[in-house]
Amino acid sequence: MKLVTAFLFVICTLELAAVAWAAVPQSPRVGNVEILADQGWASNPDTIWYDDFESTATLNTNYVEYVTDSGDFAPIASESLGGSGQSMRVRWQAGEVGAGNLKKTFGRAPGGYLQGSASRPTEDFTEVYWRQYVKMQEGWTGNPKKLSRAISFSSSNWSQAMIAHIWEGNGNSLGLDPVRGVNSASQVVTNGYNNFPNFSWLGKSDASSQIFDTAESGRWVSVEGRVKLNTPGQSDGVFQVWIDGQLESSRTDLNWVYSWDDYGINAIFLENYWNEGSPVEQERYFDDFVISTAPIGLATSPLNPLVTKTSFIDPDGGDTQAAWQLQIASDLSGSDLVWDSGDILGAGLSIEVNNSNGAFTGSLSGADRLLGEQLYAVRARQQDSSGQWSNWSPWNTSLQTGLAVGLPGDFDGDDDVDGADFLLWQRDMSVGSWSDWEANFGVSSALEAATSVPEPSSLVLICFGLFATILFPTKEE
Repeated sequence: MKLVTAFLFVICTLELAAVAWAAVPQSPRVGNVEILADQGWASNPDTIWYDDFESTATLNTNYVEYVTDSGDFAPIASESLGGSGQSMRVRWQAGEVGAGNLKKTFGRAPGGYLQGSASRPTEDFTEVYWRQYVKMQEGWTGNPKKLSRAISFSSSNWSQAMIAHIWEGNGNSLGLDPVRGVNSASQVVTNGYNNFPNFSWLGKSDASSQIFDTAESGRWVSVEGRVKLNTPGQSDGVFQVWIDGQLESSRTDLNWVYSWDDYGINAIFLENYWNEGSPVEQERYFDDFVISTAPIGLATSPLNPLVTKTSFIDPDGGDTQAAWQLQIASDLSGSDLVWDSGDILGAGLSIEVNNSNGAFTGSLSGADRLLGEQLYAVRARQQDSSGQWSNWSPWNTSLQTGLAVGLPGDFDGDDDVDGADFLLWQRDMSVGSWSDWEANFGVSSALEAATSVPEPSSLVLICFGLFATILFPTKEE
């Protein structure tokens, strides 16, 4: 008996030691979030240009230049934001520097070549926003330096009055690097493209997110820039960048062009240029490119989106994925946890956010969907076949819901029509119709809407609304 007991003790000790020695899995990332098929850019008056890269013809006809790098920079269907459609894939060979680019012009531009494919070609733009999504393949290595730039072309020889570079920052981050090509007499002094001897560098500013770190690879990242030219003679020009909807670097003290005003901002370039060359053969992807006169934000998702994590990776070669977990919060600190999947068993990578696959909690306790027009933070972790859980990924604001649809007047998508919907409408009347809100005030499901009559208390809200409109007029007024 003692021998059996000793044997079992040795076996249990070895098992426990094996678990203790086993490495924990790599922390996953939220790789992709389902997005709405129609992002609304075609009907948005603020839109200057939008491209989801579904059409090769768009690339050939609507960009002033499209450099394919012998086919290594081209649309593909195997990777796309939201999980369907196409994106632009760029493949660097080991040691390769330039791997293709897209050059988009808009507004008034000098010369027939620059003007020929320009969008909204009769306008001058002194302030623009541009957003692109970028994804590095899983296992990505290094900072590829260049990403995009906004330009004011001043001559048909491509002389530049200003350049707003979004390119390498500290470590594996991005940074802002503004350049002036105008002298103090408000004369353009550059002579041709990238005329470095005549550039005035205005001071670099780094973002913080290490989006090119290997641990962050395999996920879609939103990068949005903003440029506003200075008031003539003032140092109040703006250059900013948002990563996943969070402002990470900002300059608001720039004298971009002194008093030069021959043209506005008239080009955005998307670039794949690696000064030192890529250390290995690897790929990255671009999608959902937008240029606008107003803030853009993240691509919008349905209220019950499908969320996909990155692949299971574990230092222990024989381990496989046993489970994973997804959490969603209304804030970056995670203090208001609004949905928790619990343990998702098996090797799958995707889950739909609903009340069958998890529990709505916190401020959404009892709900069956996320709220409309809200920015949410998400995180994930995964478990290997030996029972070891990875660390949680950092909270990341990569989920932006779209406008709620269904119950007329339910502008915030919480399945009832109440005063909160009115206040949302009062701030932005484009969210829906006042008559829908008035007809369905007090209704809490779409089934009731057809026969509902507003309660007398709705008159109080209407009076409050009129009073609020007087005190807090909308922008149109």
